[in-house]
Amino acid sequence: MPAEEDGKPVFVLRDLEDLTDKPLALSGGGMLLVSLLDGQRTAAQLRDEFLKNSGAVLEIPVILDLVSALDEAGYLETPAIAEKRVKAAELFRGNPRRPAVFAGPSYPAEALPLAGALGRFFTAEKGPGKGKSVEPSKPAPLGLIAPHIDFTRGGPAYAWAYQALSERTPPDVVIALGVAHVGPNSPWVFTPKSYETPFGPMEVEDDLYQKLSGVIWYEPRADEWVHKHEHSLEFQAVWLKYLWREAAPKWIPILVSSFERFSPDEAPSKIPTIEKALKDLGDVLKAELAKGRTVMILSGIDLAHVGLRFGDDLEITPELEKKIEAEDRKSLIDAMALDADGFYKSVVADGHWRKVCGLSALYTGLRLMKAIGATQPGRLLSYGQAPDPAGGLVSFASAIYDR
Repeated sequence: MPAEEDGKPVFVLRDLEDLTDKPLALSGGGMLLVSLLDGQRTAAQLRDEFLKNSGAVLEIPVILDLVSALDEAGYLETPAIAEKRVKAAELFRGNPRRPAVFAGPSYPAEALPLAGALGRFFTAEKGPGKGKSVEPSKPAPLGLIAPHIDFTRGGPAYAWAYQALSERTPPDVVIALGVAHVGPNSPWVFTPKSYETPFGPMEVEDDLYQKLSGVIWYEPRADEWVHKHEHSLEFQAVWLKYLWREAAPKWIPILVSSFERFSPDEAPSKIPTIEKALKDLGDVLKAELAKGRTVMILSGIDLAHVGLRFGDDLEITPELEKKIEAEDRKSLIDAMALDADGFYKSVVADGHWRKVCGLSALYTGLRLMKAIGATQPGRLLSYGQAPDPAGGLVSFASAIYDR
């Protein structure tokens, strides 16, 4: 992440696997050198490559010092790190519960303060202007879109989604789709673990979990470790338990990786393995509906990620903010119309310059809603943008799909 230290620009490394908790600040030159560490080059080759890329001479002892610092901090891919990764994965997999890792750092860890904090978002400046309903008067919705940005910046947008949800009876089960930000190989990452929250755990419905994970062509828990430190579903678990407490239905938490790796320009419906899996998942859910059960598809997604923090060499101006909003809203028209392919193609157009992180998760959500009989268009509840502390802009939205 780009940052500032003593008035000078630096890059801060952090390990998303949490195998090391030591952040490391590097100069621009240091970051360039790190990017050249591919496990193949010798120190002399690194020196020559650095000279070619920067025009500056870097002595071999300086290179070795940086490599040593990276190793000490745990940022090199070594046998010791590989062993640590295996042990961490085994420890996580053996725990039947997924701890609330962001309780404390991102939101109050105790139920009463957390309830107060979430409640204030309903009447905040950009909130819905009314609190959650205590007497639901409408049937459970078919789908819900909520942000996954931190509560500090996106709390009112969450409130729009969950206020609308509070007016509806709880479904029998929630299929929760979050974003796997670290981009694991598995398109959909399953876990049978309940998600802990300060209001109690969001439990997994075991039978439906087995049916859904059973139609996937790969080991559904192969990349389960990404659930450990992914916030996109933890934040939804917190809001669902805040809303319904002990009456909260069980859920199936699924993290969705990036489909753009194998479908950069066209919708993933052109990819046979993805298309078959989506149809099979839809068939499992249709069988649940045939039993008289209600299913809600929840997509915890954000939209555009533009600016320095996200690799763009540009300044966020009012004109750019308007352009981002205009393009976001075009894509959301397709999403509200349940046009999954249209939504996908509108986002990846022009080189996917908005970098919509919720693209694959919402695509999956739209496909599953259509599979279980969605006919009514969604209703956009709110749209917002927030600056990123490291430079840039993130956009997000809330929406609900009734039956």
